[in-house]
Amino acid sequence: MPERRMPVYREFSRTTALTWGAIIGVLWIAMSVTTLVSSVRAYTNDRTGWGLAWMLVGLLLGAAGVSALVGTWWHVFRVARRD
Repeated sequence: MPERRMPVYREFSRTTALTWGAIIGVLWIAMSVTTLVSSVRAYTNDRTGWGLAWMLVGLLLGAAGVSALVGTWWHVFRVARRD
């Protein structure tokens, strides 16, 4: 069976989706690292409440960033291929 070629607009759409998904995921991970650094600084200054709050925010942002990266990859290379 011959391989079907995708139209150019579909390739552009996939590339655009992958690019924006990666940008958003990386930004969320960068925010996560920033909040985790703030958390460590708070713990070193004996501000456990501040450290705990920023640690929770950092973990949630990290989970969102990883989910954005994995979800974008999954959609572009698994789900969108079925169309």
